[in-house]
Parts: sequence; structure tokens; C-alpha cells
Amino acid sequence: MSALPVPQGDISTHQCSAAISSQVLGAASQPLGWLFWHGGCADEQTARLGLLLAGHLQSAVLRQDLGAARAAHEVLLDINRLAAASGNVDYFLQQIHRVINPLLPADNFYIALQDEGGASLRFPYFSDALEPCPPRPDTLFSCVGSRVPLTGWLCRQRVFTLLSGAEIELLCRKQQVQLSGLMPSWWMGMPLLDAADKVIGALVVQSYDISQPFDARAQAAFLFVSHHIASALDRLLARAELEHRVWLRTAELEGINTRLRGEVAERQRTQQQQGVLFRIGEISNTSLSMEAFFVGLHSLLTEFIEAGNCLVCLYDGTRNELSFPYCSDLYLSDPLPRQPGQGLLEQVLHSGRPLLLAEASGHVLMPVREGEAAPVSWLGVPLYSGNDLRGVLAVQSYDAGVRYSHRDQDMLEFVANHIGSALARVQALDDLQRAYADLEQRVLERTNELDSVNAQLQHDSLHDLLTQLPNRNYFSRVLKRSWDHFQLDPGQRFAVMFIDLDRFKLVNDTLGHLAGDHLLAEAGQRIRACLGYADFLARLGGDEFALLLSGVDCLEECERLAQKVVAEFERPIMLSGRELFITVSVGLVLADKEHYSRAEDLLRDADHAMYRTKQRGRHGYTLFNHELRRDQADQLALEAELRHALAAQQELVPYYQAIVDSDTGALVGFETLVRWHHPQRGLIAPGVFLPMAEESGLILKLDRYMIERACAQLASWYASGRIGHAVCLHINLSSAHFHDPGLVCWLRELMQHHALPVGTLHLEITESALIEVPDVAIEVMRQLKAHGICLALDDFGTGYSALSYLHRYHFDVLKIDQAFVRDIHCHTESAAIVRAILALAAALGLDVVAEGVETLAQVQALQQLGCPRLQGYYFARPAPADALDWPRLQGMPQELSLAAAQGATALT
Repeated sequence: MSALPVPQGDISTHQCSAAISSQVLGAASQPLGWLFWHGGCADEQTARLGLLLAGHLQSAVLRQDLGAARAAHEVLLDINRLAAASGNVDYFLQQIHRVINPLLPADNFYIALQDEGGASLRFPYFSDALEPCPPRPDTLFSCVGSRVPLTGWLCRQRVFTLLSGAEIELLCRKQQVQLSGLMPSWWMGMPLLDAADKVIGALVVQSYDISQPFDARAQAAFLFVSHHIASALDRLLARAELEHRVWLRTAELEGINTRLRGEVAERQRTQQQQGVLFRIGEISNTSLSMEAFFVGLHSLLTEFIEAGNCLVCLYDGTRNELSFPYCSDLYLSDPLPRQPGQGLLEQVLHSGRPLLLAEASGHVLMPVREGEAAPVSWLGVPLYSGNDLRGVLAVQSYDAGVRYSHRDQDMLEFVANHIGSALARVQALDDLQRAYADLEQRVLERTNELDSVNAQLQHDSLHDLLTQLPNRNYFSRVLKRSWDHFQLDPGQRFAVMFIDLDRFKLVNDTLGHLAGDHLLAEAGQRIRACLGYADFLARLGGDEFALLLSGVDCLEECERLAQKVVAEFERPIMLSGRELFITVSVGLVLADKEHYSRAEDLLRDADHAMYRTKQRGRHGYTLFNHELRRDQADQLALEAELRHALAAQQELVPYYQAIVDSDTGALVGFETLVRWHHPQRGLIAPGVFLPMAEESGLILKLDRYMIERACAQLASWYASGRIGHAVCLHINLSSAHFHDPGLVCWLRELMQHHALPVGTLHLEITESALIEVPDVAIEVMRQLKAHGICLALDDFGTGYSALSYLHRYHFDVLKIDQAFVRDIHCHTESAAIVRAILALAAALGLDVVAEGVETLAQVQALQQLGCPRLQGYYFARPAPADALDWPRLQGMPQELSLAAAQGATALT
């Protein structure tokens, strides 16, 4: 508590007056207050009251002083803790404002540090509420010259200073003191002195409020804080100086240690070089050939540098040729002599100096073949014999972690400088030995040359150059010989197997003929792995192989081998870096005297049996029997009858199967199916004559005939009002049409002739058609869509890669195969697949038709999954136009609505 002001007037302590009486509380030298009362003189109670009040005031003063002492003590401890925890002076100064705030509230506060000579100042911490542009911590302010900063002037004064705004203005005007920033109303600063009484900086607080000057208590707190901040800052600066000196001494010692290690390494290097000279002399004296000399030299190099890949190149000036007597490399194998080019070896030969490439990327050492890697680091030095440049000694690295340095260059150059004479002597001896060996070899070659040529000619005439298997000519000879033996001895029965690779043309067209050649070679090796000792395999041509099985008594033995061959191709084949699955179709025929009179007929029937395997879906085998023999004749007759049927146009009848909307039951389309009403054979199923039509090329006429009949019928229904124009027509299209350049124009003219609306005609294409001609199909389908013809992907999900087709080709409709619809109401797997197909179609904006709907349960399951269109026997079987059940189709909306309601009730 501060002392109270002394009352005015001449009033004694115990003055008796009718007006006012008073008494001093506390000591007379330092009163704490006064007690005033009206009336007479003080009595004993008044005196006691004065003593009691004086005690309370004294206690309050002591408590206030104790709190201030505690606060000052806490600030002092915080300053010391901050100084001990700070790693550098700037961090300490930036945190000190927060520490002293409890003792000295100062919103406008900054600290300045002076350099050792006092020529400049910097402000590592500056906090001012009104200063728009505070100085940066690393900005220096000069204290030399006519205009000295106010803080620099304070450092020169070396005493505590308290200034008002008017005094600062006067000081700036008279003593050329410079004030940066706003003019404060009150400014208080204290120089910071170290232990040697040297100014190291200044502490400043300022106020912009004229009504709040710094009183005596604030000045005392500021002096207290400044003294302790200066002490802590002095310790921090001393510690930083000590750490700097320790760092300098450590660096000096490390330098001395490095020089000592270098001297030791140089002595070891000298000893190493002496050992290298001794070893080189030993290798040159004990080597009997050039190759042995270089092997020993390579072994020597690997002891000193990373020389796992080493190359020796010699230059012959008379022939202007580079030869490579020694090469040990991960990727280079026995380089052939060649003419000098523009590689790294030529650079060393041209300059006669070492060449070091720590980064060898982009430089050419030698022509890099396929499968070889380029080095990442390369080092080459010239080989001299006296003053003659003989070649290059080079090492290279393929490991990014191993890169050659100048030390490696020095070692390799040292070795190269001492092997020139040894190389000349060893080369002369090696040339002499090679001359003798060449002479002997020429004599031997001349002796065997004629026999080798004749044998090779005979072998080439009977073998396939690609697979090295016997060819058709050789197989015919063996087959004829086996047939002759069988004629003489029926116990030497044999069988013929005809093997054809499935979809080989697709591999050739997609991956190229080189990949096709690799595939044929791999196929030959796999078939050969299945054979016995006496079996004979040949390549007839293209992707066809023939196999003669000797010593077989029954077809069961042939079947076991056929099964083994087919299973051998279930493993993938790697071609052009991709995994490929290829299958084979096999035909078998067993030799017998009853049905055959010539050996060639066996191969013909085996070929026919193989073709029947392809008709059944490929990837299997077929045994030729009498039924197949009869089928051959029947197929020829059936083809002729189909030609007559196309000409007459009466036997081939389009059948129509309805497609309905699953929600409303309305008729939305028809799929047109071909049926052959043969006058003698009766109704022939499409599976009997359509494959034959595909093979013979009649499918083009058949498809055009069906499309024209179906479009005419649809136009007739439109004209009679039987159906609305929203009802579409689905017709199957063979892949053979993709090669027909007039297809698109013909379809456009047909739609215009019958006035069919855009989007009425839907051409259904199978995935197999896209596999056969993928690139041609894209262009044809693009032209069809440009003329308003829709495209539907038939049998979706049962092919090879249906998802890739959806991404590559632009379809309008997906037709879910009946294999997924058949069990949709009782198998969750089928329902999950259909649900996924519907979600995929919805994401791609495609319509969906579910085929093969035959039961009410299937209808309800598809309705619940949200399949938009349905087709199957449940609604209508395929029938000619005049036999369609129109009343049932018209009553379908009510039936499907009832089915949907029953399905919803069952689901609930």
C-alpha cells in the first residue's frame, strides 16, 4: 500500500477542536494513513483504534511487498530456466517477452543486440502494437555516422534512460538521433552489460498513452528485469562462443586425422602397386596363351577395383579393325571383330588418354542387342607397348551402387602401363599357337566339308526349318513305309493323329508372324514331350502337325495319347511378354485293311476327324469312324440342297419369338430365327446346317435372305396396325459380313425401301465374331450405328472377354445368356451374376434382354432384379408370322402385372 497524502492545514495529532481531530497511523517518518474524527481530544479507545488500524495497514503493506517479491522471484527463475533450455541467443530473446509479462506488462517491447565493435545493431525480438513495419531479425542498423538510432544512442550512454515524447523529439533535433517508426509518448531503455561491463545490447519499452507514464514501481521492475536479462544473455553468449571454439578445434583435429589417414593410405597404395608389378610379371611368365594371360590379369584387377565386367580391345592398324581377345561381362558375350566407330573405346584410342564416366547413360560402348543392358559407369585406359598404342583395357558396372572414381582410374592406368611388353610377348606366342591350330583345323574342315554339306542338304529337304521337325515329304515317306509293313504284317498296326492349333491366325494377326513362329516351335516341343520312342512327329505346314503312332492295337491307346496332347496345351504359353492360352483340335484314325487301300487316305480321314473337333467347339479330339465317313457324303449333299433352298426361297422360313417389357408386359420386339423345312428331311435344326453354311460361305446369302424377309414382315405389321413403331426387330449377323464392303449400303437401302424407323433394326453379334475380326468389326459397327442400326451383344458373359468388348465396341443392347437365367430363382450365384450385368449395363447406358425365360419363378426373379426386357418359351415359342399367338401376347401385360404382385408378396 502506498503512503497516504498528508492532510492540508495545521492539525496536530491530538488537537482538541470542535471541528476535526486526527491521529497519525504508523511511524511519523513513514505514515501509513490518518484517523480523523469530530469532537474532542482522543481518549483511550481512540488510541487503541488507531493502533489496530495501523496494524492492519502495516499487514497489507507487507502482503503487497511479499507478493511483488514472489513475482520477481518467479520471473527470475523463469529467466534462468529459459536461458538454460535455449539452444541459441535468438530463441532466448524471442521467448523473454512472455516470461517478464507478469512482472512488467509491456505491450510495446523490443530487444536490440550490438555487434562486437558496436558498429551496428539488430533487433532479434520486436513487439509493437502500432508499428506497421517492424524490423526483421536479420536486418542490421548502422551505429556509425551522423544519424545514430535512438537505441544505439542509449548503448553509448550506458545508463538507464526515461524519456517523454517531447524529450525524444528534442534529442533527435539537437544530437542527430534517428527514430524509426512512430513517436512514443513515453520511452524507457536500459543498456545490457556483460560481466566485463561491456555493452552487448539494450532493452526498451515504450508507451503511446500520454496519461500512463512509467512510475517508480515500473522503473524498478524494468531495472530488475534488465539486470537479470543481461546476466542470462551474457551466459548464453559465452556458451555460444565456447561451442564455436570447440567446433573449430574439432574441425581442425578432423583435418589432421584426415591427412594422417591419407598418408597411411598412400603408403599402402605404394605397397599395393609393388605387389601388382610382381603379380603381373608372374602372370606373364606362367601364361601359355593370350586367354590365360587375360584371365590371370582379370583376377588380379578384381582384388583392387570392382572389375567383375572386364573387356580387352586390341587395334590392328593394318586392317583398321578392333578385336576383343578377352571379354568377361554379364551381358556382352564374345564380341566379334569390327571396324572402329564412335563408341567409348574409339574415344580412348583416338585420344590416347584414360576415359572415366561415372555416369555412362547415353554413351555407346558397343552395339546393344535385344535383352542386353547398358552400363551405368565405365572406365577405360589405353594399352601401350613402348610408344605404340595397342588397345584399351576397360571395366564397366551395371549396378547403380557401383560407380568408378579417379582412384580406380589411377589403379587401372598403373596396371595398363606395366602390361604392354608382357602383352606383346604373350600375343606373339598366342599368334604362333593359333597359326598351328588354324592349319590343323583347315585340314580337318576340308576333309569333312563335303560330307557336311551333303548331310545338311538331305536334312533340309526332309525337315521343317522353323521347328526342325520332319516335313510333309518326310512324313509321307514314313507313312508309306508303315503302310507297306502293315500290309505284310497286320500285327504292325499303327494310327495317324492330325493336330491343328486353334485360333492360330488370330495370334499371327494380333502379335505378328514372329510370335506365331515362336508359338509353332513351342507347340512342336510340347507335342514331342508326349510321344514314345517309336512315334514319329512332323509339321505338315502352317499350324498343322501329323503324328504316326507305331505298335498300337486299339483305339484306347490312341485316346490316351490324344488326351495327353490336349492336356499339354492347358498350360499358358509366354509370347511377347504376355501370357497366352492356346488349344489344339485333334483327329485320330486307326489303320485297317477293310476301309483303306492307300496310306494317303489315313491322313485325309484324320484331317476330317480334326475338323469335326473344331465344329464341336475345339480343344479336344475325335476318333474317325464309319459314321463320320457317312457324314462326309451327307454334308456334301446337304450343302447342295441348301443352295437349291436359297434359290427357291420357299423352304427357309423366318420364325419370330417375342420380346416383352418386364414391367408392363407390352410387346417391344421380335427376334428372327431361321428354320429349314426340307421337303424330304422335314424340319432341320439350325445347329445342323448353319455350321455348314459358315464353312461354305452360304451364310452371306442366308443372312441377307432372312434380313430381307424379316424387314418386309415388320413393315407389313406396321402398315396393318398390328404393332406400333416402337416394336423392334432382332436378327443374328455372322462375322463373315464384316468383310462384305456392300453390307452397310445394302442395309441402308433396305430400311429406306420398307420405311423402317431409325433404331428399329437390331443386329445381334456374338463374341466369337469379334474375336475373328476385331479391327474390321469396329469400323463396320461404327458405320452401322451412323445409319441408325442398333447393335446387340448376344450370349453375353459366356465368351472370352466380354467386358473388354463393352469398353471397345459401342453396343446398344446386352442379351444375357440363358445359362444364367436358368437357375436365377434357386441359385444365388446366378442371381448375383445377373445383378452385376444389370448394374454394368445401367452404368454404360445399355438396354438388357434376358434370354431363355421359361418359368414364372424366373420371370418374378428377373422382375425383382429390374431386368427391363424378357424373352423365352414362357411368353411364346418361335413361330412363323402366320402362326403367332397374338391373343396371348396382348394378354401379357395383365399376366406380368399379376406375376410382379405375387413376387413382391412372396418377397415381403
